[in-house]
Amino acid sequence: MLGWEFPPFVSGGLGVHCFELTRALARKGIEIDFFMPGGGDGAVQKTEGLRVIPVASSELAPYMFVSKRGMRAGYGDNLLAAVEEYAKKSESAALREAWRTQKKYDVVHAHDWLTAPAGERVRKALSLPLVQTFHSTEFDRTSWPWEAILGIERRAACEANLIIAVSNRTREQVLRLGADYRKMRVVYNGVDQEKFSEGKVGAEAVNGWKRGRKVVLFLGRLTEQKGPVQFLHAAKLVLEKKPGTLFMVAGKGELLPLLISMSMSLGISKNVLFLGYVSDEDQRRIYKLADAYVMPSTSEPFGITALEAMSSGVPVILSKTSGVSEVVKAAIRVDFWDINAMAQKILAVISSPTLGKVMSRLGQRDARLCTWEKAADETLKVYKEAAGK
Repeated sequence: MLGWEFPPFVSGGLGVHCFELTRALARKGIEIDFFMPGGGDGAVQKTEGLRVIPVASSELAPYMFVSKRGMRAGYGDNLLAAVEEYAKKSESAALREAWRTQKKYDVVHAHDWLTAPAGERVRKALSLPLVQTFHSTEFDRTSWPWEAILGIERRAACEANLIIAVSNRTREQVLRLGADYRKMRVVYNGVDQEKFSEGKVGAEAVNGWKRGRKVVLFLGRLTEQKGPVQFLHAAKLVLEKKPGTLFMVAGKGELLPLLISMSMSLGISKNVLFLGYVSDEDQRRIYKLADAYVMPSTSEPFGITALEAMSSGVPVILSKTSGVSEVVKAAIRVDFWDINAMAQKILAVISSPTLGKVMSRLGQRDARLCTWEKAADETLKVYKEAAGK
């Protein structure tokens, strides 16, 4: 398996997916060598049957902001060059591991465009079937698609033996890249519900921190795709009706300076708390503090955080343009662009204890049906199909 990140080196859902999926597959007796950029020598790999193998060195996060010249804003490294270096060194590392261990790999599995070139190289070098998972496309990530990335995605869509999309919504986006519909398989993400349902924050600590305020949470990369601008506009309308509400914004990204300035210009800065990057442990805590979780993404291929919030018992408001809305029933759906409707939904949830309790209970029920074991079973079917077994 070829990935770009693995705990504790995680910046988003891609890393969570790779971590949870590999562990679930390993529990089913599948042996996995997981190749990732260097720096991963400290990655978690305590699961029997799973080895994490660092290859090309890279400090580049999966979905950081890049300019159209391929340079990371404020960093200076060429993203496309890093992806190509990773591809070359993954090929060498896979050949070396196959020779050193005398392993006969059955399939190579690549994730998103970042590892697609590596997947193609390893496939040819070892004469293996290639499974390519699309977690998102360039059409999702920006309103100004970068042709260089689209080119890599188009090639990946055509070259893979079988393609996994994380939702029907993503499948439609991949078809736009020229993929053969007959190669497409949909495998939804899961959630470790026990991990989030058991996370606790003492009642005294919660009450002391909230001081009677209702808390509305946004958690995600601070990019155009995730809709934080819409979130703040909705917050302004909510505060006109419930002025004591606190809005928490967790995550980092290129829009952070704009969002801070925006909160001041809207006159709501005293009611908006920017948390920056939050660790796994802190994520579990802030879910427990929230009275509502809002995911206002303009284009969300899936949305694992919605399942995490539901597992934590938090009522969830989802953008209709999200893949997770295909598998949950207990979330409230809203158009990302309809700020008035978004504010009305937030007000309804935080103003009605009965509605909140019902959504909490039904949301936890929905989350229980979305397991990583189920995702692993479906992925294993794709592996067997690709390998002709």
